Amino acid sequence: MSVIETVRETVSLVQKIDNIELYRKILDLQAEIQKVVDENHQWKSKVKELERQLEIKESLIFRDNDYWLAKTDGTSEGPFCSVCWDVEGKLVRLHKVFEDSIGECYKHKKPEPFAFAV
Repeated sequence: MSVIETVRETVSLVQKIDNIELYRKILDLQAEIQKVVDENHQWKSKVKELERQLEIKESLIFRDNDYWLAKTDGTSEGPFCSVCWDVEGKLVRLHKVFEDSIGECYKHKKPEPFAFAV
């Protein structure tokens, strides 16, 4: 039985006793417990995200100003934008603008537009 369920059962029992002051205290307690449960959930989510980022960080290889993700089979995946990872903690895949070009991050490494002479 969870803490919330226990508090709900307690509230139900206190209602039957018909003690308004005790009922109010139990409701306050229920609200505080809900806050703690919500905060606990947020912290658990944050810990999972940090563990995920640490796992990625340990698998990253920096090569030619880009990041590559080392896979368990010995190959690597990428390239990924070094600025996106270093500043924002996000793995953003680089895309080829032209067939023979290196990968470009659309956010940080946009190529200059072509100037056409008329």
